[in-house]
Amino acid sequence: MTEFLKQCVCREDKFLVKDFLLKSINDNFDYQDIDIRFKTNNNSCMNINKHINQNIMFLTFKIANIFTTIDTRINRSSLEQNDMIENEFWNMISLLELVLAHNKLEEPQSIHNISYFTEQIYKEVQLNYPKLNISDEEIENVSKLATIHDIGKLFTPYEILNKKGKLTKDEMDIIKKHPLNSANMALKLPKCGKASKLVQYAYNICLYHHERYDGQGYPKGLIGDEIPLCAQVVGLADAYDALISERPYKRKINHGEAVRMIVNGECGSFSPKVILSFIIASMNKTWIEKVSK
Repeated sequence: MTEFLKQCVCREDKFLVKDFLLKSINDNFDYQDIDIRFKTNNNSCMNINKHINQNIMFLTFKIANIFTTIDTRINRSSLEQNDMIENEFWNMISLLELVLAHNKLEEPQSIHNISYFTEQIYKEVQLNYPKLNISDEEIENVSKLATIHDIGKLFTPYEILNKKGKLTKDEMDIIKKHPLNSANMALKLPKCGKASKLVQYAYNICLYHHERYDGQGYPKGLIGDEIPLCAQVVGLADAYDALISERPYKRKINHGEAVRMIVNGECGSFSPKVILSFIIASMNKTWIEKVSK
């Protein structure tokens, strides 16, 4: 291999080949490959494909008459890095879900439900209000991120979160700090490329899911569509899930009663668009069967 590098590979690519051969394959992939330029003709390249099976390395060499510019390499490297960061982002979200469940801040079923409710409401908003230009990708991402909206409750004393009686004003003021704590945690998530937008979604969901359309929510008292749509949808999904779930301080409420309370504004004011979408989504047979178990 040393002789091959010396005789065939251009000087700029020699170290790339050495690193490529020494680097182990990630568990998620069966192979790796690299394009290198010839010593005598930088416009042609050789593709080296590496496959490791039971600690045995197999190399395949393929010559191709293609242009491999530095810009192309940089772009490809940048895309690979963005994909890695995005994967790391979602791994962190999964970890935070486990933290929520482990600390009994959310029941595993409730974590799953909040994602489902968010997705179904969002789909109805997309269908009924096409001018909002909601993409399928936005729905998918927001639904997955809805699960960590209350992660900031890790900083709230357990005795306050699980108090059976009515909270005092001071205790309620402590509770109201959790959206900001959640948002600050969201900002610590990996962010680069695609992940930057995901962090923005997570931040908006965490910080604004207790805002209400009439300005009576917290922590900022935003009014109307000052509240990001993702936070509006998650906020309503969260309010509904809280109603149908048993908590130390409240009994479980049935689906029909929970829908009535949301529509009547007993859980705060929500956007007419989101309310209508919620009503339609909550009438779906799958939704009703899911919450009736």
